[in-house]
Amino acid sequence: MDDTGLTEFKNVLTDFGQLNSVALKGAVVLPLADIWLKLGPPQSKAIGGLTALAEFLAVVCVFQFWSRVQDGKLRTRMKIALSLFLVGMASSLILLGRFSVSPGQDREKVIEGYSLRSDVRPLINDSYPAEQALRDSEYDAEKVWTKGSIAILHVLIIVAWTGTFACFAIYLTTFIILQRRVQPKANRAGNA
Repeated sequence: MDDTGLTEFKNVLTDFGQLNSVALKGAVVLPLADIWLKLGPPQSKAIGGLTALAEFLAVVCVFQFWSRVQDGKLRTRMKIALSLFLVGMASSLILLGRFSVSPGQDREKVIEGYSLRSDVRPLINDSYPAEQALRDSEYDAEKVWTKGSIAILHVLIIVAWTGTFACFAIYLTTFIILQRRVQPKANRAGNA
């Protein structure tokens, strides 16, 4: 009987002795570590869960729709996923570094905006930057920037962050599919 995407997915997840299984499970669980580390976008719990869900869906889709794709096409898709992961990681770090502020230990990051409120704009200058206005506003970004500009940046950061990890999951899953194809069928049947 031919392996289906679901069979292949099940075999990888249940094969506890293989590094492939550990790596795939670790990749999906990794974003949940951000709940404690708070390195990613704010609302760590929600974003960590959303990112893990996006990775899981990416893994399932790759197994379902790419399990019978030719090796050459899979290698190309794997390279694309790796490239998108690297671009996404750089973008996420740049966006988070430029448009987020950490108000202190054990507190969620605050996303800034890109457009100052009209009543705040005249106050901002070289001696009183927007970051100081944010501190004076007790880290309430909506008192300094427009709600729309904050929302757009927050969504952009979340999409970049989540997409980055989904691309990593796609890369890793494609790699696992390719590696399992080079294993003798007898070894896979014994491990399943």
